[in-house]
Order: sequence, then structure tokens, then C-alpha cells
Amino acid sequence: MTEPQPVAVVVPVLNEAESLPGLLADLKAQLPALAELVVVDAGSHDGTRQLLDGEKRRLPALLVLEADGATPGRGRNEGIAAASAGLVVTLDAGSRVGPGFVAALAAASGPRTVSVGVAEADARTAFDRAVGWFTLRAFKPRDRPGPVGAEFLPAGRNGFCFTREAWEAVGGYPPELPWGEDKLFVRALREAGYELAAVPEAVVRWRPRRSLGELYRQYRNYGHGDALGRVDRQNELVTIAIYAAGTVLAVLTLLGSRLAGALLAAGAAAYLSVFVLAARRALGFDRALAWVPVVRVLVDVAKVHGFLEGTLRRRAG
Repeated sequence: MTEPQPVAVVVPVLNEAESLPGLLADLKAQLPALAELVVVDAGSHDGTRQLLDGEKRRLPALLVLEADGATPGRGRNEGIAAASAGLVVTLDAGSRVGPGFVAALAAASGPRTVSVGVAEADARTAFDRAVGWFTLRAFKPRDRPGPVGAEFLPAGRNGFCFTREAWEAVGGYPPELPWGEDKLFVRALREAGYELAAVPEAVVRWRPRRSLGELYRQYRNYGHGDALGRVDRQNELVTIAIYAAGTVLAVLTLLGSRLAGALLAAGAAAYLSVFVLAARRALGFDRALAWVPVVRVLVDVAKVHGFLEGTLRRRAG
């Protein structure tokens, strides 16, 4: 019987003193599958570093690196470079992982296969349930164990497992992007011929953003990263076109056009009802349904905001 390969888990962090203890506790339970745990601190000032220093005494596998100002991509790269294991798992801070997470990902990975965990929302309120559905389940196929397909670029919150050789083959994570580095890394792996395989036994629990302000900042950052990395631009342009048309109709309505008002009301109702009906099939008649149209509009506006910012930033060099 072949001995399992040692696995290094790499987690970039910045001000995660509140969420990190839960993830560290989950990863402690992954021994001996977890050979190394490399946490790269980008300059926390909330007690994260002191927490990690205390954990080193209780978790010999833990290695803490300082990388002030590091982007998530640079942090992941530095953590992977410092590890010695042949297999690497990358995770986002703030996640929680189920029992056997590391072992399940390692067993499913291979020389040309990148294994991907399956994310679940750690939803505690109606707002959480709406955001969790929208982020992780909206219009994703239900006949597969996870949303992995040719058209889908999974986010880093799912957890990836790949060989060191795969990381080296694509030049690592793009270190210059403040957001969206995981999408470009996965795209590079696919273009290099690596296959992505979802692992239903490798469950990552992820807490959605807890307020409208936090959700807005999250999706503004996503839009910004998409523009810098030239990812999902078609979706953003379609959203811009929809809201531009809505703005024109709103102006005409204010100027007294009843036809424009009717078209605006019908178009908005049709657009939002698509998401409400899809959410009802997944959530049932839950209080979260009331949040779905709010989340949809806020995410649209935030992503367009970030996308326009990122486009201007990219064109400015």
C-alpha cells in the first residue's frame, strides 16, 4: 500500500484574530495527514500574531511567516515556497473545515489533478442564508457534488489541493493582484492541462458577510480584481448595460413618460423574480427570500463599482 504524501496547508492572514482560532482547531484534528501548517501574516495589528505565537507551542507543525503588505497571492506563494511537502492545500482565513478534510483532498489529487473542496455557507440568520445561497448555490448545477465545471472558476474559499510541480508549472499565484488571484491561478492550471475534481467529503464551511456594508465591499473588491485580472468581463458589461437601460428609463419616468415607467417596473420585476424563484426552490418559503432581491441589486452595483475602478486602474498602469 502506497504511503500517503505529506501535505502542507497554507493560509494567508490579515487581522484574523477573531476567526483564526476555529480554523486552527479544525486543522489540529487533521493530523497526521497535515504535515505542515504555514500561516503567512500580511501585517496584522489585531492580535493575530500574538495568537499564532501562542499556538506554535501547542502545534509543532505550525510555521508563521511575516510578509507585511503582502497580497493574498504573494502570501500563498511565500507559504508554499517555505513548505517542504509535495502536496499543498490552500485555504482562506475565516473558513472552517470538516473532519478528514486534508486527507480527502490529498487522496483525490494527482500529478495532473487538482482537487477542490465543496463550500457550504455557515448561515446563522436570514440574511446569511440569502447571501450564502447567492454566493455558493445560485444557478449552480445540482447534479454534481460541487460547482466545478468548464464554465466555473471556484473561489479560494473552497480549498484547493495541488502538487508543488503544478504550482511551479504555472508560475504560482499572481502576486500583484489585491483580489481575484485564485481565479487566475485556477485558469492557468486549466490552460496548462490540469483537471479540477470536486471532493464532496472535503467540506469547507464559510461565514457569509454579516452586513450590507461588508457585502458591498466584498463584491466591489471582486469586481476590481476581475477588471485587473481580465476575468468575467462579459458578465460585468452585461450588468452595466442592464442598469444603464434602467437608468435611462428612470430618467424618462421622472420626465413624465408613463411608458418608460411601465417598462422600468416590468423589467425590474422580471429581472429580480428570476432570482427569487430560484432561491425559493432552494430555500423554500424562508425569511431569507425577502433579502434575495436586495442582495442581487447590491451585488450588481458593488461589482460594477469595483469593475469600473479596476478598469481605470489597469488603464492607468
